[in-house]
Amino acid sequence: MQEILRLSLALCSESYLVGGSVRDTILGKNKITDLDIAVEGDGFGVAREISNQLSVKSSFVPLDKKHRTGRIVVPEDHGQITVDISSFRGSNIGEDLIGRDFTINAIAVHLWDVINGRVAQNIFDPLDGRRDIERRIIRICSETSLSDDPLRMLRAFRFASQLGFSIDPGTRLGISKSAKLIGNVSGERIRDELEIVLHCNRSTQIIEQMVETSLFWEIFPELLPTRGFEQNAFHHLDVWEHTIEALENMENLIENLESVFGVFSDRIREYIYEQLVSGRPRIWLLKLAILFHDSGKPFSLSVDEKGRRRFIGHEKISRSLILEAGGRLRLAARELSEVSSWVGGHMRLSILNLENLSDRALLRLHHKSGVHFVGLILIYLADISAARGTARKAEEFTRARMGAKKAIELAFQEDEKTVKPLLDGVQLMEEFGLEQGPRLGSILRWLVTEQALGTIRDQEQARQALHRYLYQHPVNK
Repeated sequence: MQEILRLSLALCSESYLVGGSVRDTILGKNKITDLDIAVEGDGFGVAREISNQLSVKSSFVPLDKKHRTGRIVVPEDHGQITVDISSFRGSNIGEDLIGRDFTINAIAVHLWDVINGRVAQNIFDPLDGRRDIERRIIRICSETSLSDDPLRMLRAFRFASQLGFSIDPGTRLGISKSAKLIGNVSGERIRDELEIVLHCNRSTQIIEQMVETSLFWEIFPELLPTRGFEQNAFHHLDVWEHTIEALENMENLIENLESVFGVFSDRIREYIYEQLVSGRPRIWLLKLAILFHDSGKPFSLSVDEKGRRRFIGHEKISRSLILEAGGRLRLAARELSEVSSWVGGHMRLSILNLENLSDRALLRLHHKSGVHFVGLILIYLADISAARGTARKAEEFTRARMGAKKAIELAFQEDEKTVKPLLDGVQLMEEFGLEQGPRLGSILRWLVTEQALGTIRDQEQARQALHRYLYQHPVNK
């Protein structure tokens, strides 16, 4: 780290440590691995030259040629050091800081003072950012901060969730007035900020704050019809209020896995924090699924002859809505597959609160849900706990928790077994005229399920069962 700072000074005497690294130093964080340096000269060229001169292995990443910003990445045993070097946004460091997003990030220290351990004594702070850090306040640097880059509206909430800070009332008002500008920001940039917000354990509060400024509805207009939309006697809240309570339930469940799943909690925690895409663990997708799980209800309402409100097939509409929103956010294919499968399949787990639920029914549910099973269980528990209407019996919640734990236990036991289909895919295609594709995979999973349940024990029984299955579930041409 010191070598990078010295090389930057040697190449450009007006080099400053800026942004989050200074903020985190003031907050007392010991290990800082992401640095931002602003230089009077060509930041892009300085970063490239430092990477070339470093005595340790490093790589240069061109971030923004237009604004002359380059990145140096230095691998370490347990991670990496990332240093972004940019040219001044203006003629000097003062103009650069005024053009930044929030006052807590508009603080600079000359690299010479950093090297000599005089950070606290020689902070350049024209916007009183240090005071805002001490007050735990997020405040914009200028009246044009949000219009200069509308993503900063979402970044304000991201910093609030990460740091536990509050957003200054004037900044919140500015976000409310400028919320529509978020439509000018690319889906990828919005996705990356949302992932951080939903990853945090207090994201429910942050989402509610985003709703108050209307920024949330500008990002997810599909969800606006759920606000104030009345449900039925199984619910005590409207659709949006139910969604928010379910989101909070999900966060509480993740923090208290042991109380529900006991010895299986570590495996579930590993599942929750597995990265489907580098740097993006599954946890944010589970919360995104909660936000969309009932989004189809306003579009599926029917009222029966007794005046009861029903939402038959709402999960299918909800699935189409998350697919649309996920595509807009440029989710990876695997992410989109998981979140849409959870949303589209969440009603399938309603059997968990039934009396006398058999192991056979749970195994069939597991096999039908496939790799999405654990996520569906978590979403189901968060969902039903937020549905406490007069038609809901108190014992249903106890059965739901017991059913979920039993389902997880059976699923994990089943996953440890290796059950080979009595008839493989080639045989199914040759003997039954099936084609390669999802339909074939679905039938193979059904066959494995029946074998696990003991209803099929040899190839002849498998062929007979398949004939019946295909007669009852004909292929749509």
